[in-house]
Order: sequence, then structure tokens, then C-alpha cells
Amino acid sequence: MATITLNAIDKIYENGFQAVTNLSLDIDDGEFLVLVGPSGCGKSTALRMIAGLESISAGELRIGERVVNDLEPKDRDIAMVFQSYALYPHLTVHDNIAFALKLQKMPKEEIERRVTDAARTLELTDNLDRKPAQLSGGQRQRVAMGRAIVRQPQAFLMDEPLSNLDAKLRVQMRGEIARLQHDLNTTTVYVTHDQIEAMTMGDRVAVMSKGSLMQVDSPQTLYDRPDNLFVAAFIGSPQMNLLRGKYQSNGTGGKIQLGSSSIALGNPPAALAQYNGREVAVGIRPEHLTEALNGSTEGNTLSGVVSVREGLGSEVIVHLSVDAHGVDTEDVRDALEGGSHGQTMSARLPPTTKLHVDDTATLNVSADQMHLFDLQTGLAIR
Repeated sequence: MATITLNAIDKIYENGFQAVTNLSLDIDDGEFLVLVGPSGCGKSTALRMIAGLESISAGELRIGERVVNDLEPKDRDIAMVFQSYALYPHLTVHDNIAFALKLQKMPKEEIERRVTDAARTLELTDNLDRKPAQLSGGQRQRVAMGRAIVRQPQAFLMDEPLSNLDAKLRVQMRGEIARLQHDLNTTTVYVTHDQIEAMTMGDRVAVMSKGSLMQVDSPQTLYDRPDNLFVAAFIGSPQMNLLRGKYQSNGTGGKIQLGSSSIALGNPPAALAQYNGREVAVGIRPEHLTEALNGSTEGNTLSGVVSVREGLGSEVIVHLSVDAHGVDTEDVRDALEGGSHGQTMSARLPPTTKLHVDDTATLNVSADQMHLFDLQTGLAIR
């Protein structure tokens, strides 16, 4: 096992395109770190630089105590699990798992011990004599994992390993990979574009956009305290509601005007004082909107017409058209990969709600749970 340190890493291709900019990360020994972001954000390029499959244009990369910028992949003592599994179709499961060990000319007894242990851990013991074509997608992914495990590397690198699986199997496999990493306690860097996958698996999550690191923290902290509009829009399902609101100070806390609705602030952050009379971005998680009793408009409320109702059994997601303007900055468009919130917002309500399409909904807003951002810089106002 080892730490992995990226210090001001850049990747610039020959055509001048900069895929990664000044990326600095300290990955602890035994940590499960997830790199997440939309397509083209540089996360796979960063992983490939750690693996040695891409050259580093600037900066320093360490695995353990060694600077590995110029080391070949085979000399870095890492094991990579690919999206495509990369299994040899003509070899059995046993021989696929043992392949790298045979190349190392490891004693036969040690190879058998490692393959047997890995197969038992991954529940592949009954499939060792089969070929990859005879396996399900989940079993093939386990074989790819087994091939990495038996090498007992300093670190695992995983590049969207579950993206070829169907939704149900993906949920099952992400739990298995997380359990396996916890049991092995091997430093792991995992790349995905699926923020739910990132939130459920990682000890920490590094969110990237356009080659730059936006925020790295525990999944819960990313959700509760996003540093900027990009992270706020990207993390969470359904996404955080982001609306333009005008702040007015009144000496006792002030208020935010969202369209025709006024939200009183009891204890606003001190930094908000400089925005008096100006527009800010207001973020509200869907679960922080609750149905007002008997449609009451007293207190902090927002009203809108229900445009979509999604019954999920344990909860109902309602989407409402409101008269406040949505946030359509470049950061938000990038986070939603081209989309924007417009003038629609969503609320997570109990299954007992009577709201249906075309109903007018009045929702209480939890003001102390609102997130505020600078519209120009995108940074959180705290």
C-alpha cells in the first residue's frame, strides 16, 4: 500500500489542448478516492497519468516515496481495472486471473494460492474453468478485479469499471467493490461520471470540471457545503434548485426576493452584507422544501404550478414552474452538461402528498438550509 501525491500536475497535448490544469491531490494510504465530473473534465486523463499511460506535462507525481513521472507502467506497482474488462477471451477465468503472475515467473504454488484466495473472495470458485464468453457482465467484472487483486499492488486504479453493467447490477457491484476495498485496505483511485456512484463509494470525492479540481472532501461535506455553483449543481439527485434572488438588508437579518416570494433570513453570513441590493444565486435542496399546511402562505414560502409528479413509492418528486428566474451561468450549464434549471424547481415530498399535475403548490422554505453563491465568481457566500 502507498500514498499517491499529485503536485501541480498539468497535461497539455501536442495540439495545445490542456486536459488537466494544476491538479494537486494527496491520497492517503488505504484511502478510496473517487474522481468524478462530467464527460471531458479530465478525470480519466488524471488516472492515466497516475498509471503511466499518459505522460505528465508539468508537476510531480509520487507513489509512496518514489517520484514516478518517468517510470514505465509496469514499474509503478499499480493494478488497473478498465471499463472494458480487457479479459483474454481464449483463456479460462483461472488463467486470466493468473496471467500477470505467470509473466512475473512467480512460483506455481504461490500463483495457485493467490488465485484460489481471490476466487473465494469474489465468489468465482465455481467459474475458474469457464471462458469469459460464458460469464455474465458482473462475473467478468469480478474476474477483472481478481486479476488486479492477485498482484497485491500498492494501489488500484479503476476507470469507470461499472459503466457497461445494467442499473441493478451496477448497484450490486458498487457495494461489492466498496466492501472489497475496505477488506483489502489498498489505496484506490476510482473514476466515474456517475455522482451517485461517487457519493456511495468514496471515502473522499474529488469533483473536476474542465481539467481543474473544484472541491475534494467527504461525500457528505460536498453535499452539505458545496464550495461553488458547479459542485452545488453537480452533486445531488434530484439536483439542487438554483434560483436568482435579490438580497435586501433590513438590519435584523434581511431577506431574499425570489420572484414574487420573499424569504426572511434570520442569521445571514457576514459576507452577505456586501451584496445588499444585488442579485445572488440561491440554492435549495429538494428535501428542504415542505408542503405548507392547508396552503398557508405565512412565513417563508414559494408557490408554483406542478408540471411533473414522479411517484417513487417511498417519496414523491414534484417539479414546479415558479416565477423566479433560474441560474444559467456557465458553471451550472457545465455541471448539467448543457442543461439549465430554467424556472423549474423540484421538491422531495412524502408519498401522502395530494399534489398532482396542474395543482398550485405552496411550499415552506427552510431558510437556514439555503445555499448562497456569488453569480460572477460562482463561489459560496459564507
